[in-house]
Amino acid sequence: MLTSIILIALTSPPAPTANVEAPHGTLAFAVLDGNGYTVPARLTFINAGGEAEDLFPNPDADPKQLAVRKHAIYTLDGTGVVTVPVGSWDIMASHGIEWSIDTTHIDVEEGKEYSWDAELIHEIDSTGWVSGDFHLHTLTHSGHGDSNMNERIISIVGEGVEFAVATDHNHNTDYQPIIDDLGANEHVTAVVGNEVSCTYGHLNAFPLDASAKVVNQKLEAPELFAMIRAEKNDAGVVPIIQINHPRWGNIDYFGRRGLDPITGESDDERWSWDFDSIEVLNENYGWGYHDAEISDVPTRSSRHSILRDWYNMLNAGRNVSAVGNSDSHTVIANIAGIPRNFVHVGYDDASNINPADVTKAIRDGYMFTTTGPFLRMTANGEPMGSVISVNDPIVDIHIDAQAASWIDLDTIRIIQNGDEVAIVEVDGDVDGVTHLRPRIRIDAPRDCWIIAIAEGDEAMTPYVDEDDRQIFPLAIANPIFIDADGDGKYTPPLEWAKSVVAKGHQATIVRTFNDVNPTEQSLLVLASNSKKMVELGLKSNERIVRLAATKVAEQLKDPSIIPLLADVIEDPTSDRYLAFSAWMAIDETDSDLGKTTLSTYVDRFGWEDARRYTKERKLNLPGEFVREWQVAGYFAIANGDDRLSNLANQKQIPEPNIVQLVVPKTTSGKPLAWVAMQSEEDGYLNLSLGKETENVIAYTKCWFWSPDEREVEFTIGSDDACRIWVGDALVWDDASWQTASKDRKFGSFTLQKGWNPVLFKVLNGLKGMGLYFRIMDEEIKSSAIEPKAN
Repeated sequence: MLTSIILIALTSPPAPTANVEAPHGTLAFAVLDGNGYTVPARLTFINAGGEAEDLFPNPDADPKQLAVRKHAIYTLDGTGVVTVPVGSWDIMASHGIEWSIDTTHIDVEEGKEYSWDAELIHEIDSTGWVSGDFHLHTLTHSGHGDSNMNERIISIVGEGVEFAVATDHNHNTDYQPIIDDLGANEHVTAVVGNEVSCTYGHLNAFPLDASAKVVNQKLEAPELFAMIRAEKNDAGVVPIIQINHPRWGNIDYFGRRGLDPITGESDDERWSWDFDSIEVLNENYGWGYHDAEISDVPTRSSRHSILRDWYNMLNAGRNVSAVGNSDSHTVIANIAGIPRNFVHVGYDDASNINPADVTKAIRDGYMFTTTGPFLRMTANGEPMGSVISVNDPIVDIHIDAQAASWIDLDTIRIIQNGDEVAIVEVDGDVDGVTHLRPRIRIDAPRDCWIIAIAEGDEAMTPYVDEDDRQIFPLAIANPIFIDADGDGKYTPPLEWAKSVVAKGHQATIVRTFNDVNPTEQSLLVLASNSKKMVELGLKSNERIVRLAATKVAEQLKDPSIIPLLADVIEDPTSDRYLAFSAWMAIDETDSDLGKTTLSTYVDRFGWEDARRYTKERKLNLPGEFVREWQVAGYFAIANGDDRLSNLANQKQIPEPNIVQLVVPKTTSGKPLAWVAMQSEEDGYLNLSLGKETENVIAYTKCWFWSPDEREVEFTIGSDDACRIWVGDALVWDDASWQTASKDRKFGSFTLQKGWNPVLFKVLNGLKGMGLYFRIMDEEIKSSAIEPKAN
């Protein structure tokens, strides 16, 4: 529905502009706090069916007061007069997760005028804390998303974010001139940052100097991180280095640089530990929190669990803080400030936050990250980030957890060294603000770290838009470290495990193993590097212990352990990664058996799951990529969105069973002819000639020899679509837009005894064109020259 929208000060006549072709009414509104003062806010419009519509197509109605997108309006001063399409609307006014929400319902008739005074109450006592989003983008400088610079500031302020870090890709962005121009200084402090976007991952650096030369993102981490640390800034502090979405897609620093999800270590020389924080929550969905290998919750491009990676770091004694950020590139599709961080600075003036105080709180761990709940934790009276010595093996934990009246909070979990040791659950609904202050006493028989996690099980819709999964309230406190043995220093859990193994006999280690929690058991297995502990670990019911055992088995290379590892692969309770880790141990011990066992894995979990972990280990597949080919091309295909249909519909010689009197001509006007081509060194048959080979078809062929009739398995990675014929039989039909990569997809076909002609039809859209192809049977031979008859 077409309309336009404009905000006018309430002292002006309510005369908003509107598209006269779109029936609409007029809404004058003011969003007030409990004292009658206006506050910046977001108005969200939902139709009677509970759905968000694209109501407001004019995002430039008032660029210094409004950020408008789809069904939402951010207003910088909290007042306005807007045109609203005719219809039945539920309207929600909000100002971030510390405030209440207010709602109204309006049935808009054409030409009618309406008014609404919304009231929002600051329900959360956040005295001494400021909220910060350390990962924010603009279309202006990142080149994607939809938020321009004005809209970024208006939306940040509307969501109640007080400390904003500008982190456009490979750009030192400065929000301050925009804040000054909009008159928004009282609401927010901003610092210059940069999402340094490398081929091996993304990281944020802040605070920086807006006028400084942008750091070279092509450098490897050790040199890059050192250069960032040396950057000068007005705050006079060493810049924070924050690893963003560390296991997301192909921009995953942890995956690309070999951080083992079991051991928490990397032996890649391009790895660096010189960072301060990691995103355990990314975007509104909080990517990274759920373990992507075992969770039923959709995790999209995630791998493993960043939360568990963080636990590994804490267990190893690494001082790394957990943060969460919106990574927002948009006005409303992925809003700013969900999740956000609360850092303790000791004051509340949003207009004058000292970046040095924020960076200190991050490095000290005096902070928590949240999508909704406000969470504070002390141990024996000391706050997050503290190291405390105790004389009593009982630690007294106090939790102070708050949630605004519209945010659910019903569970608080205490995690010690990676395992849950206590839980507080609230029964029934809470009417109004939730404020939980449980006192929890836990045993600390040895040095340990403790965190708290607060959760709610009611989704935050419609405050946050959702797509393929709901977004729930979640807060994670940074740790308190407990020196429980009275020696005056904190000993990390992994160091404790190594000392147990170094001092104890096998029987003592086993006895200790039986007395401790699963994560500590896994550390004992990793530290022991012994067959006995591997056997004990593989028989455990705890996933983390079994994972540790597979990793040590991989190092030991003891053939006698293989039957236990094979049992793990076939165990119906084993998840795809646990089984893969068991396969890795078998493959490292006996590569021939590893090839056979891989088939067992693929039969159970599928080819995509086998390929999922190739950053961690090459699959060691049997057979080689085909190197010698004959190629004919190129033939034009129709343009348009349906051009993939040409893979099946554009039939011509040399495809089987084609009756064609005229030999087809190539794009250069020449008749079809076969030429010899070789794959590149890595096995890639590169068919690309740049622009000449966009929107074209090419044919390739070779012959395969088999000692008998047999079904053979193959892998293929084509760019883009591909068909395969063995003789006259169509055996592969993949009409996908895709990039060619090694062993991307898996299939099988039957070869007859002797030589078998195989024809490939490759259809390309834009850019690269080519394929990888291997038959996973070392008895099969290939030839690019047509052999003599069998």
